[in-house]
Amino acid sequence: MADTIREQIIAAFVTRAGFWLTAGGFVHNCGSTVQRGIPHADENDLPACIVLPQIEEVTQQYGVNACKMNLRVEAVAAIGTTNPSIVQEQLLGDVIKLMTDPAVTVTALIDDILYTTGGPASGFQGEDTTVAVFAEFTITYETLSGNPYSQGS
Repeated sequence: MADTIREQIIAAFVTRAGFWLTAGGFVHNCGSTVQRGIPHADENDLPACIVLPQIEEVTQQYGVNACKMNLRVEAVAAIGTTNPSIVQEQLLGDVIKLMTDPAVTVTALIDDILYTTGGPASGFQGEDTTVAVFAEFTITYETLSGNPYSQGS
């Protein structure tokens, strides 16, 4: 059976996360390790990007479901000799660019994507060797009522 529209959108953003590389204009290479739905990255696989699909809200209109899906993206990187706060801000900037760059069409299935919240995933402790950030996005799209596999014509 075909994938739902939601699944196709999630898969497109997971694929997009693989382009999070310095060669693509980003500060970090989080695209070298992309995980979906697994909220922890192994320190041997850093830097890493984690794509976590979240809940969605649906408004029913005549024949159409107007969907607003939340997608959380987390990034983890080693600190090295750079100030941890600077690394976190670099990661946050990278993830916002990755997900919302208007020059990149990730998939034609979405109507819009909005950055809604983000920042450091946790406070930094002196013994920490890694830092993490998160960013959440709201993605709007439509499906036919009763048919999550089709957007109609």
